[in-house]
Amino acid sequence: MDTLTQKALDYTLGVLPKEESLLFEAMLEENDEARNSLAQAQEDCANLALSSKPKSLGKEVRSRILENCQPSLCFDSFLSSESIQKLHRNFSRQDERYQGGGGCVPLKEIQSLQVQDELYQLYEDLLVLSPLVAGDSNAAAGDMSGLQKVLHKSPSFSQSVDSLLSHSIEDDRPVAQSVQRSLLSSMPSLSFFSDRLKGDSFAMGDVRRLFYLCRDQLKIMRASFGDIDPPRLVEDEKLRLHSAGLLKTKWWGAEHAYFSSQGKVRCGHFFDGPVTERCVEFAEYDANMYCLANLLSPRSANGEFHMELIKDAVPDCILAIAKAETKKEKHEEIEEIVHGINPLNPPFQNDQVLWNLIEESMTRAHQHASLSELREACLFGCQRMENSTYLWFAWPAIENAHDGAEA
Repeated sequence: MDTLTQKALDYTLGVLPKEESLLFEAMLEENDEARNSLAQAQEDCANLALSSKPKSLGKEVRSRILENCQPSLCFDSFLSSESIQKLHRNFSRQDERYQGGGGCVPLKEIQSLQVQDELYQLYEDLLVLSPLVAGDSNAAAGDMSGLQKVLHKSPSFSQSVDSLLSHSIEDDRPVAQSVQRSLLSSMPSLSFFSDRLKGDSFAMGDVRRLFYLCRDQLKIMRASFGDIDPPRLVEDEKLRLHSAGLLKTKWWGAEHAYFSSQGKVRCGHFFDGPVTERCVEFAEYDANMYCLANLLSPRSANGEFHMELIKDAVPDCILAIAKAETKKEKHEEIEEIVHGINPLNPPFQNDQVLWNLIEESMTRAHQHASLSELREACLFGCQRMENSTYLWFAWPAIENAHDGAEA
């Protein structure tokens, strides 16, 4: 029996180790042979079940089923809070829905040629890395030699990010924010996992996590700089629905890192349906989700944070929510960031940038020039309930799902 057929069978039976299961799921997204093997394994097991005697579940199968069946968090109290009720009263559908791309600037508009060159080199390095961590790669099958050789051959992504952040970005705000979005949304977590995969303390699930991060980072950079890869940007600008399931697949049970800080992600049962209409819109939405995670995960009291997407709790709106148990002083830190109190405070300057990126994205999504009015209408915000901090932003829902493949 070949390796892929065996993996598909083990996955169907629930005995494939969790890390390998996650990698196999990533392979299913791109590999027709893997999907066919899984379909055959499921059919074989179904036929076998007709003649087999009942058996009790093994411990591993039982634990995985219980983990998958954990009830989602109840957000009723949050959804009935004054802030969300205020959002409910103020939210209105735009005549023409925003489809992304509004934060895109030319790379060549960056004043510093060194920053231009380093960002372009970062993008090129990620293009090299991407196939090495894909679902059908040797690394995904457990052979790390090729991946580690490439990671050791050039400076680490952490060094690249540190170098770029050391420059004073004095460009116009849209240009500066494209640089910041490229460096502070998914890139810190990508750097963390690529560094870990260079050593001996990695887990196989890190390959899958790096695959998602690499894919997201490339899309975020293309959506930020229109001239960094024009042919691929053309594809990103085509109408193509992106579902909430894509977000849950990569966030559920994932380990997230913001520079040296780590956290475990728990996801609710995300609604079933499309979130965005183009890759460039999904990239912007993705960047906002990473910004929420980066703000909250380092301040979690128990090392966990929860992500949820809720549709139509406010009509015509998708609510992205991040929640974590926090100590009072950590919540107060986030409140200062959200309200722009002491924005130049050195320990939190990057965190202030994260929230500013979300705010600017909201002005594009809701086609509104006044941040203060959007803030007052609670289209994004922060609040504390009991011992937890909630961060959220509201995104216009897709009225009628038109033709378009999920990407």
